[in-house]
Amino acid sequence: MKIFVSTADASGDLHAAALVEALRGREPELEVFGLGGLALEKAGLEPVARQSELAVAGLVEVVSSLPRMLGAYRNLRATIRTRQPDLVCLLDSPDLNLPLAAVARRSRVPVLYYIVPQVWAWRPGRLRTLARRVDHAAVIFPFEEELLRNAGVPVSYVGHPLVERLGEFRTTFRSREFANSVGLDPEHPVLGLFPGSRRNEFELNLPIMLEAAQIACEALPELQPMLVLAPTLEGISLDLGPDVRVASGRPHEAMAASTCLLSAAGTATIEATILGVPLVVVHRVHPLSFAFGRRVIRVPSACMANLVAGTGVVAERIQEQARPTNIAGLALHLLRDVEAREQMRERLAATAARLGGPGASERTAEIALKLVRGG
Repeated sequence: MKIFVSTADASGDLHAAALVEALRGREPELEVFGLGGLALEKAGLEPVARQSELAVAGLVEVVSSLPRMLGAYRNLRATIRTRQPDLVCLLDSPDLNLPLAAVARRSRVPVLYYIVPQVWAWRPGRLRTLARRVDHAAVIFPFEEELLRNAGVPVSYVGHPLVERLGEFRTTFRSREFANSVGLDPEHPVLGLFPGSRRNEFELNLPIMLEAAQIACEALPELQPMLVLAPTLEGISLDLGPDVRVASGRPHEAMAASTCLLSAAGTATIEATILGVPLVVVHRVHPLSFAFGRRVIRVPSACMANLVAGTGVVAERIQEQARPTNIAGLALHLLRDVEAREQMRERLAATAARLGGPGASERTAEIALKLVRGG
């Protein structure tokens, strides 16, 4: 069986790798090719393009990277046409993957969209595109199922794949071992810095987080800042102070070892929610991208944890509100006040309960096999 997979970000890479492993348990001779990152390649992906070629977020940033992105897209499109997979499986990244869905449809290859575009946040017209181009959608948030079904998209709610992965991780994680491996003192508080997995958001968020961390360290000298690098950013040049530790390739361990996080908006906020780690959301994009987003985005929060909770569980400082002194103050409140941290953990636990039970990858694998077999 041959499956084409396409995912353009670090979190999608992990989810796709788990899906491939679930499929391989049913189909040992599975052949997988397409677009992914290190986790997918470890799971056996033959890369047609790599995530490092496409790891960009924001309208302005995407435009400046168009030549490289178009070259990768042409290769992916040609691969679907020439190799004729039994299934095309797409994860998130709609500006790349919805056009690939059209290629698959014209090539008469069934399309499974796992982790669909956030049509409930902006560009609801993409619902019609999904209905035309996708044979089945596997959604990870419960409120997505009714929305897509009402738009005529065949859909199943499978739960969030991170629930199972992080549940297993929590049973084996050893905080002291990790702390020692990256030079942390396990007796002192840790401020984890998660600037994002795409280079442009990393470069915009990191300076703010570093300045906020410096202010927090002046107020709390025993505080230990720790920068967490996503796999897509390994090898990037860094100019950090001597007191900033760096954790590379082990984001969940770094997160679980942190007393508090400064995190970009995105999947990291869901990971922190499941792990129960208090956090502050800090996020900037290019000013033109932000101005465009304000006109079209329809949800009240940039933080996925707040959207799932339906209320402001996590403090957010976005764009011009992302000022280091303000961010440091929010972080210091959580670092110093045990009761405040415990209250946030309780709210995060209630939010995590909304994400469904374990088994998302297995349920999605069953849907994939039914599509391949014409079911």
